[in-house]
Amino acid sequence: MAFVVKKISTQEFEKLGVDTWEPWENTTHKAPWEVEAAETFYVLDGEVNITVEDITYNVTENMLVSLPKGLVCIWDIPKYLKKVYKLNFELDYIASAKTSQTVQ
Repeated sequence: MAFVVKKISTQEFEKLGVDTWEPWENTTHKAPWEVEAAETFYVLDGEVNITVEDITYNVTENMLVSLPKGLVCIWDIPKYLKKVYKLNFELDYIASAKTSQTVQ
């Protein structure tokens, strides 16, 4: 699984069943993080900046992110983040999409 950041359509949202995923929210927070279990999440509100290998990705509303197990990153929530997530969820078809940003 690769690190993927992608804005998704309503059709993709429905196809993935995002509305059934677990909710999570937090306020201002910045810390290094090593991903312990592969996670896919969708931002409902707010934003998070994820820095991977000196590249920062600004993730905002309606964006889907795939975090592979073992990924080392810096997680920075400037104000507020509300997301839904699912662990160990494969996104192979999204990783190959032309509009995604993928980091191996």
